[in-house]
Amino acid sequence: MKKFLLVLVMAAVASVTALAAETKASFPGGDKAQAEFIGKTLVYPAAAAENGVEGVVVVSFTVKTDGTIGNIKVKRMVDPDLEAEAIRVVKKMPAWIPASKDGKAVESTAEVPFRFSIK
Repeated sequence: MKKFLLVLVMAAVASVTALAAETKASFPGGDKAQAEFIGKTLVYPAAAAENGVEGVVVVSFTVKTDGTIGNIKVKRMVDPDLEAEAIRVVKKMPAWIPASKDGKAVESTAEVPFRFSIK
């Protein structure tokens, strides 16, 4: 019987921190748009699926003042193939709406958890 592969974007789609920011950085269109983007873009790595590898990969990155993403790091590791796929998806994300303080854009850090599950 063929296994059903499921990739879930965790309920807390993204966690964003900015020092004393008035507004946090956000994915354009909000959490729902981010979940849809990840769902359309992410591909369960074949080797990981064949080996039954599951888990949650947490990726952190900086949202720069122009909304571009940089300094991408894996904060919670599971498997190199899953980590590479999560990073690939983050790199494909459109520019975010940057955090702001006193009406000016400021850099901030965001985290996105990716739940890889085989069912």
